[in-house]
Amino acid sequence: MKIYLIDYLLMVVEIMADGDEELPELKAVYDELWSDARTMIKDMRRSIFVYLFTGFITLVFSLIIIGTAISDWNKIISGSASTLTYFYAVAGTLGAVFYVPFGVALLYWYNKLRNRYARLIRLEKTIED
Repeated sequence: MKIYLIDYLLMVVEIMADGDEELPELKAVYDELWSDARTMIKDMRRSIFVYLFTGFITLVFSLIIIGTAISDWNKIISGSASTLTYFYAVAGTLGAVFYVPFGVALLYWYNKLRNRYARLIRLEKTIED
């Protein structure tokens, strides 16, 4: 027998409500969560997808920054560089150093959240059908 999170919360609220008369606010909050559960799961699924999208875009932009930095460093090495080219080369290199781990971290959090809430998302899809 599977006990879902919502069933468990309902059971806890019922037990707590029997022992303490000061919990009608908690029951009201739970009732609101219960009525909006499908919408909340959809919103959560979309929010988790934002991690994937942002991580992918961040890595794509980091490749562009790396290419620009390489081009600027080639101009500096060839000797035809202005002060602004030095600034762009250094800024591009530092930006790429920070952007790549940031994109990887976003993809890591996407995977972690997707795995953490996979059962809840599957449950929402079965309810939707």
